[in-house]
Amino acid sequence: MQINAVFAPSVDTPDHIVLAEELGYERAWVYDVPVSYADTGITLGLAAGRTSRIRLGISVLTPHLRHITMNAALVAHLATLAPGRIDAGIGAGFTSSAYLGKKPAKWADVEKYVEDFRSLLAGDEVEVEGTLVSLMHSPASGIRLPVDVPIWIGAHGPKGFACATRQNAGVVTNPTHGDNPVPFTGPCQLTYYGTVLEEGEPIDSPRAREAAGPGASLALHMGQYGPLAGLAEAEGYTAAIAEFPEERRHLELYRGHLMQPNEIDRRFLTAEVIRRGTMTGTAAEIAAILRRLEDAGATAVLYQPAGPDIPRELRTFLAAARMRHDLPASSLQTA
Repeated sequence: MQINAVFAPSVDTPDHIVLAEELGYERAWVYDVPVSYADTGITLGLAAGRTSRIRLGISVLTPHLRHITMNAALVAHLATLAPGRIDAGIGAGFTSSAYLGKKPAKWADVEKYVEDFRSLLAGDEVEVEGTLVSLMHSPASGIRLPVDVPIWIGAHGPKGFACATRQNAGVVTNPTHGDNPVPFTGPCQLTYYGTVLEEGEPIDSPRAREAAGPGASLALHMGQYGPLAGLAEAEGYTAAIAEFPEERRHLELYRGHLMQPNEIDRRFLTAEVIRRGTMTGTAAEIAAILRRLEDAGATAVLYQPAGPDIPRELRTFLAAARMRHDLPASSLQTA
């Protein structure tokens, strides 16, 4: 099982990707949310020039934020800078759509987007909204076509998984979204939120709240449709967001999303929210979780470090992951 990393990109993320490569992570991806995070292309471009082994990727491109030609051109440029090391994630855009006050794209549209995206990277022409478009980079640009990169589908349910199967693509999913920890039989990146606790450290210590808080806040944002269903904190969070005028709720709901808990998030970041909303634990507990995921058929985990000390999170998580094959059978049964 691969141990990979994904970042809510900041201006420091290229440094963190360099460290991830040095430590032994196999992939380093970044989220693509330009209204909240550092620019995806600049971040990965800088990282590409400073690394040589680690695979770089985007999780995920969506139909809503940019024209498909812009996204395809970005991937073509990155594939030129780091040939053979680029992954492209594509999804319906749940979060990115919410930022714009829109609903996610329909899966039929996502599937056509994937097909058109591949065609553009192959140097072909496609019709988009009644207009013929293509990537038209001349040799003078330095961008080399055709480009062939692995495609990963951001999916959390049967329609998305079926799309990935038809498109011969891998899946990026969140194991806290359902009862099946490995819901896809093909290549599957399982996102992992949380922090490695020091021995004796409470799960809601100030440090843990900052490091696990972004992942726990995601669970709060999901409300009754995620791992906190039925919890008073989830109900309280939903009620707090409902106090804002409807025209701005989508802004307040995702302020600081997956990067830093906002003021509303912090009101509901209890120990139980961190426990149920993330996979936080001691090194031995996290090793046991990872071993169980691996035994269930997981091919990779995609760990998102967060908080003020990203290097610490990268080091401690990878150290815990490397413990997973040394655990006694009793720890796997009771953890």
